[in-house]
Amino acid sequence: MVNDMTLEQLEVVLRKINWAQEILNSAQNSAEDSKIIDILSGISFIIGSASCDVENLYSALR
Repeated sequence: MVNDMTLEQLEVVLRKINWAQEILNSAQNSAEDSKIIDILSGISFIIGSASCDVENLYSALR
Protein backbone atom coordinates (compact mmCIF):
# COMPACT_ATOMS: atom_id res chain seq x y z
CA MET A 1 0.00 0.00 0.00
CA VAL A 2 1.26 3.45 -0.87
CA ASN A 3 1.45 5.86 1.99
CA ASP A 4 0.56 9.55 1.95
CA MET A 5 4.23 10.49 2.17
CA THR A 6 4.94 8.85 -1.20
CA LEU A 7 2.06 10.73 -2.85
CA GLU A 8 3.23 13.99 -1.26
CA GLN A 9 6.74 13.38 -2.58
CA LEU A 10 5.36 12.85 -6.08
CA GLU A 11 3.39 16.09 -5.77
CA VAL A 12 6.59 17.91 -4.79
CA VAL A 13 8.42 16.45 -7.79
CA LEU A 14 5.58 17.45 -10.10
CA ARG A 15 5.58 21.01 -8.74
CA LYS A 16 9.33 21.27 -9.32
CA ILE A 17 8.96 19.96 -12.86
CA ASN A 18 6.22 22.51 -13.51
CA TRP A 19 8.39 25.35 -12.16
CA ALA A 20 11.27 24.23 -14.36
CA GLN A 21 8.91 24.14 -17.36
CA GLU A 22 7.75 27.70 -16.64
CA ILE A 23 11.34 28.95 -16.40
CA LEU A 24 12.24 27.10 -19.58
CA ASN A 25 9.25 28.56 -21.42
CA SER A 26 10.33 32.04 -20.36
CA ALA A 27 13.87 31.39 -21.59
CA GLN A 28 12.54 30.07 -24.91
CA ASN A 29 10.39 33.17 -25.38
CA SER A 30 13.33 35.51 -24.77
CA ALA A 31 15.95 33.55 -26.72
CA GLU A 32 16.96 34.85 -30.13
CA ASP A 33 19.60 32.31 -31.20
CA SER A 34 17.98 29.50 -33.19
CA LYS A 35 20.45 26.91 -31.87
CA ILE A 36 19.62 27.85 -28.28
CA ILE A 37 15.91 27.74 -29.08
CA ASP A 38 16.33 24.23 -30.55
CA ILE A 39 18.22 23.05 -27.47
CA LEU A 40 15.60 24.54 -25.16
CA SER A 41 12.87 22.85 -27.20
CA GLY A 42 14.57 19.49 -26.70
CA ILE A 43 14.86 20.10 -22.98
CA SER A 44 11.20 21.14 -22.90
CA PHE A 45 10.22 17.86 -24.56
CA ILE A 46 12.16 15.86 -21.95
CA ILE A 47 10.65 17.84 -19.07
CA GLY A 48 7.17 17.41 -20.53
CA SER A 49 7.72 13.68 -20.83
CA ALA A 50 8.94 13.49 -17.22
CA SER A 51 5.90 15.44 -16.10
CA CYS A 52 3.57 12.98 -17.84
CA ASP A 53 5.41 10.06 -16.27
CA VAL A 54 5.06 11.53 -12.78
CA GLU A 55 1.37 12.31 -13.33
CA ASN A 56 0.74 8.75 -14.54
CA LEU A 57 2.62 7.28 -11.59
CA TYR A 58 0.70 9.50 -9.18
CA SER A 59 -2.61 8.43 -10.71
CA ALA A 60 -1.64 4.76 -10.60
CA LEU A 61 -0.63 4.96 -6.94
CA ARG A 62 -3.75 6.80 -5.84
